[in-house]
Amino acid sequence: MRALRLMMTGSTLLMAGCSFTAAGGLTECETSSDCETAQVCNAGYCLPQPEGCGEVYGPTSSANAIPLGAAVPLSTSDGPDESEVQALNAIKLALDEINQREGVNGRPFVLHICDTRSEPNRAAEQAQWLIRERQVPMIFTSSSAQALAVATHTVANGVLMLTYSGTSPDIANINDRIGTSAGLVWRTAPSDAVQGRIIGDLLQGDILVNGAPLYDSVSKVGISYVNDAYGQGLFGVTLGRIDATQRTVTSAQYSRNGTDISSVVQHITTDQPDVEVLIGFSEDNARIINQTATAGRTSQRWFFTDAGKDRGLFTALGTNTNLVEGAYGTSPAQARPDLVYQLFAQRFRSANNQTDPGQYSFTAHAYDAMYLVALGAAYAAGPDVNAPQAITGTRIADGLALVTPPEGTSAPAFNLGTDGFAGARAAIRNGTVINVTGASGNLDFNADGEAPSEYELFRVQAGEFITVQLIAPPAD
Repeated sequence: MRALRLMMTGSTLLMAGCSFTAAGGLTECETSSDCETAQVCNAGYCLPQPEGCGEVYGPTSSANAIPLGAAVPLSTSDGPDESEVQALNAIKLALDEINQREGVNGRPFVLHICDTRSEPNRAAEQAQWLIRERQVPMIFTSSSAQALAVATHTVANGVLMLTYSGTSPDIANINDRIGTSAGLVWRTAPSDAVQGRIIGDLLQGDILVNGAPLYDSVSKVGISYVNDAYGQGLFGVTLGRIDATQRTVTSAQYSRNGTDISSVVQHITTDQPDVEVLIGFSEDNARIINQTATAGRTSQRWFFTDAGKDRGLFTALGTNTNLVEGAYGTSPAQARPDLVYQLFAQRFRSANNQTDPGQYSFTAHAYDAMYLVALGAAYAAGPDVNAPQAITGTRIADGLALVTPPEGTSAPAFNLGTDGFAGARAAIRNGTVINVTGASGNLDFNADGEAPSEYELFRVQAGEFITVQLIAPPAD
């Protein structure tokens, strides 16, 4: 605390190491430790921390904890975002498992959490605060538009950003090789350059489902999309994949969390597509479906994308849940039959009141993201526990570059999770290239920090998302 000399009854008292309330009601400070819990030191005064921030998960009493940041949309204007809450629960599960295994060099991880409320500008402000005040070397993000907003500040400050659900192709174009050839922007979610091709192929019958085309007769396709980096990117790829000589495509766009979707409803009721692709989030999808039904079109067939795989959809639809019975959709594969996913799913259920992580998109990708950061941090700290190196964003990125062996070469293989982390940590801290498999599948990262993965075709059945089959990324 800044030392302040005060005249009191003719004597001078040196007030050092404590707060002082200025005439304007603000408390002066030197560092944030001089302020109350929900405040930060800014320009010499204790000010409220950014709205939505403040939750800290992990052993907060640990003096040597490794701080991580999360700027994620836990809520929207309609209330809690169930899918994002469950993705954060997956990160917390992984963090607990890692800390139970002594973290990195005996140092546990703590997670500083900010709720962006799905607002990119707010996410950017929170990211700056996490970097400046909490001094995090990395930040988890979700959603393409928010990931792009956050990356503007993380890259400039040498901080790693890892998004578990940002799928826009634009993310691959970020100039992130600042201080590291590995790049400071990574994602466990595959690019929509893949999903758009799969959706187009399904609509045209080029991908068979149980030996037959998904739709018997489709001549008119409608696409409604959220007008942001996610919606624009996926719309563009999907549209480019559909043969205009075989299918007529009409479309409409709307603003994120916007209440005015009249143009979308008009498009659907006027064009009457055989199937309508909804490239948007569950709360927006529910609004579109409900208002379309009110306008008299109750027999519309729907197709959802990854952001729409969220049980909050059924809650928001209310009595109209039957209108999506039998609807299909695609998402990066979750409900996988392999052991890595099954172990994750069983432990997730036990930790979260028997919630099935497969009912949401990206829970497995969020779980893997935390383990990858821990492995990157282990490399950053180095092999000498008595003389550890600084755990910085660039050093973590350098470590992430070691989890995928060059094509055609072999490397020690490890599963991410409780059965493989300790071995993977021991290998990577020595600079050994390893090959990891996560709950979301094989994490074979390319030069852009992306890991292409299988997709799942799901179907709505009795208020649940049921996996129909897994689809490998198209070669072209």
